[in-house]
Amino acid sequence: MLCFFVLLFVFGGISSYIPLSEIYKIIIVLFTIPIILYTAVKVSQRPSTWILDSESLTIAFTQETHVYPIADIDHLRSLTRSGGNLYVIYLRKKSPARYWRNKLFQADDDTLALHEALVQSDIEYFKF
Repeated sequence: MLCFFVLLFVFGGISSYIPLSEIYKIIIVLFTIPIILYTAVKVSQRPSTWILDSESLTIAFTQETHVYPIADIDHLRSLTRSGGNLYVIYLRKKSPARYWRNKLFQADDDTLALHEALVQSDIEYFKF
């Protein structure tokens, strides 16, 4: 969201220097909004790899890795939203961990395989 607003203000600022009337400047900025949205989503992507084995759930990003022992996980929820899925991992002694899976401009991934693995594991799994 921050990237979207920054790009919107940048394009608005650039258009203020164009020697046209105000209505043309507004039209130019309106026609750049799809480009701004696409760029903002591409910049904010954060691909991850989820590995579920008998002892732990590992979520690996490009620069960091989170490991949750199965014994510490109370239950897991998958909440479907318009732009993707929100995975909430409820831990027994800590606050929940939330991970957003954005579907916009993404290649197909193994979400169905993850869902099947969670259903067959000892983790209580709720899909909404």
